[in-house]
Amino acid sequence: MMPHPGFQLEEVAKRICEEESLRLIGAVGVGAFKETYQVQATDGSNLALKVHRPGSLTERAGREIDAMLRFCHPNIGRLNAVNIHSEADTQYLYSLEEFLSGGTLAQLLGTRGTLPRDEVLALGGALISAIAAVARERLVHRDIKPENVMLRPDRSTPVLVDFGLVRNLEESSLTHTWAVRGPATPLYAPAEQLLNDKAGIDWRADQFALAVLLSFAAFGFHPYSETEGNNAATIQRVAARSPQSTRFLVAAGHCRLPELIRMSAPWPVHRHRTPQLLEAAWAAQGRAG
Repeated sequence: MMPHPGFQLEEVAKRICEEESLRLIGAVGVGAFKETYQVQATDGSNLALKVHRPGSLTERAGREIDAMLRFCHPNIGRLNAVNIHSEADTQYLYSLEEFLSGGTLAQLLGTRGTLPRDEVLALGGALISAIAAVARERLVHRDIKPENVMLRPDRSTPVLVDFGLVRNLEESSLTHTWAVRGPATPLYAPAEQLLNDKAGIDWRADQFALAVLLSFAAFGFHPYSETEGNNAATIQRVAARSPQSTRFLVAAGHCRLPELIRMSAPWPVHRHRTPQLLEAAWAAQGRAG
């Protein structure tokens, strides 16, 4: 989905800050459904104020908030409070979350390019722990990508954020069965998401997306990419459940990251069956040197 052009909720954010005794520092992010601002509490701590656009008080927004309230994990964004600001017969949903000042993983990769193996191993270990925590709650994030991984001030500790597309496996789906494609960022989604195969979507969809993220971090390209700059063809190969590209298989072997091959397998049944098995396999891969 294309981001919303420009910040339009700053005046609303200012009034929310007045109500909450916060100081508005500045705008930091804009999306299709909400805008994010850095604010400062009276004790000097920094927070992220996320103001949703009018009309976004939807069931999907409710599920995002419910998901974030469940977690107390060092690699998952922490939600401190959620409330509604009303003015002129308009309601604005807003939340206060921990402020992560290290930028996004996308920004880091844009600056540094690919990461050395030891950093990829650490990044993978932290994010596998995060998706394992998500899976324990019977949730699927469904939008794991570098833009949704923030970094703590050390610029190395990753934090999974933005549960806007979260799916609760214990509740009915919000996506119509007849929809051609399910909610996702196509370049990071597995076939079951691309094809809206609801019965096939579980935590292993997040496992696939994480493998794509780690492949970009380690090699600079997608596991199914045969040539540079042709994302449409890559997405088509994933949707068709074609084999991973030869250059990816060679790179994974050369860099001693074979678990990425299994994590990005075309069919969920060929990926790691449980988060615990994935955690153990990833740790063993690191110990193998």
